[in-house]
Amino acid sequence: MTVIHSMFNESGRIEIDESTCEQCGLCAGICPAEVLTLKEGRVQTREDSPFGCIACGHCMMTCPQGSIKVTGRGLCPEDLLPLPSREERANADQLQALFQARRSIRKFKEREVEAELLKRIVEMASSGPMGIPPWDVGITIVRGRENVQKIAGEIVRGYEKFIGIFRPWVLALLRLFIGKASYEQFRTFIIPLGKIYVRSRREGRDMLFYDAPAVLIFHHSPYADLADATIACTYAMLAAESLGLGSTMIGGAPPILQRNKGLSRRLGIPEANKPSLTLIVGYPAAKFQRAVRRSFTVVNTVQ
Repeated sequence: MTVIHSMFNESGRIEIDESTCEQCGLCAGICPAEVLTLKEGRVQTREDSPFGCIACGHCMMTCPQGSIKVTGRGLCPEDLLPLPSREERANADQLQALFQARRSIRKFKEREVEAELLKRIVEMASSGPMGIPPWDVGITIVRGRENVQKIAGEIVRGYEKFIGIFRPWVLALLRLFIGKASYEQFRTFIIPLGKIYVRSRREGRDMLFYDAPAVLIFHHSPYADLADATIACTYAMLAAESLGLGSTMIGGAPPILQRNKGLSRRLGIPEANKPSLTLIVGYPAAKFQRAVRRSFTVVNTVQ
């Protein structure tokens, strides 16, 4: 069986150079799909692996002799990079400092975000750990306040139509089919949020993208999950922070983008893909003086 991807339907292909392989078995020990095994002192590939090679590249990255090549599913040996040294990596204190310093930014300076920085954010996010490789997530970069506002205006017009459809009696009828929780979410959050977007737009204010100079739109294929796009967006958010930029995840745009196929096409979103999250990005207008401690609702330890 092959893990289906929107672009790749085949399994990865593994080649082992027998002339340099020392049969140490490290590749077999790390293979998550159990394609490689160490049998009778020799590394072998299994034909009956449940998922086949997912082209994670772990075996290729682990082999001390460089005896393994993995190709397919968007991966090739040329994609290998030198492993960053311990000194080059963020330690625990530095990583925690990044988390603590990062705030949701909704007020931005007039300065535009350089195209190179937006490209770097995407590059950094794409290299982050994922579920089953390769990423089946896409990103559309919208740069420049004028471009962002054109899209914001179209999305708010979508909310205007949406609110016109879901009148109180329609919602009451809908409750019979969508359940209490979804009904309450529509009634107490989605509809009021849409009204805020529409009202503020009429007043000349942007409460959707907060006049951000750039927006990243994340979308995922039918073979991926919302969690994949959320993880990618989170990496981009932290990458932006590391580059001196402020950001905020915005969930209000995707519901309209999912319905406005014409706008999605103009944004380069494949027809089958589902817009998932947007990340507004810009230079923060305010400078925070302090961080704040946060905690999870419940943390249990089972021993």
